[in-house]
Amino acid sequence: MLDVNNLNKSFGANRAVQNLSFSLQSGEVLCLLGANGAGKTTTLNMLLGFTQPDSGEATLDGVNMHHQTALCRQHMMYIPENVHLYPSFSALENMAYLAELAGLKVSRQGMVEALERTGIDTVHHQKPLGSFSKGMRQKVAIAFALLKHAKLVLMDEPTSGLDPVATREFIDVINTIKARGTAVLIVTHDLLCAHELADHIGIMHQGQLKQLMDRNDLSISELNERYFKQFAA
Repeated sequence: MLDVNNLNKSFGANRAVQNLSFSLQSGEVLCLLGANGAGKTTTLNMLLGFTQPDSGEATLDGVNMHHQTALCRQHMMYIPENVHLYPSFSALENMAYLAELAGLKVSRQGMVEALERTGIDTVHHQKPLGSFSKGMRQKVAIAFALLKHAKLVLMDEPTSGLDPVATREFIDVINTIKARGTAVLIVTHDLLCAHELADHIGIMHQGQLKQLMDRNDLSISELNERYFKQFAA
């Protein structure tokens, strides 16, 4: 699925990402933890093709993400910290417009089913997105990823600003798209959420992936200890 091999990126004297390598398989969630400046956002930008690496490569199902960016983007979905869709459009209208931009032929029933799978009830399908909470706007974007049959979803700080109920709903939605075989890469500061939903957890510091761990081998207290010990080193 996603293979990242020795990615490097510098901005002047700042080595933003150094020798970054990891793999992510279908139906897996990887959470990358780290403070601001750890290299998480630069990593996302390289995977999205917004920033070219100085060296190394990333492939999606064997396709080079830097040389064949447009092809890879057809199979990806990026969900930023704040989802910016059209506030005057309804959920269904936003879905239809995104599908048109992506060149997808979709049915109204397909859109309805995707929205319902993310927990958006029918009563909300015709309401303008301007009336939606952050969590509900995220659900619309994730619903489109389902509609698009995205192989890989990239997410930037998805739980920032969510209350505990919305965070619980977010975790449930991620488990739904995992079950469909979608791979999910999340960059976050949220250790508790990462421990709850990730299959693998990486800790980045000063552009390097310092630790890559199987979540099943970690208690939340052990994760906290390893995380804060890394930054105290």
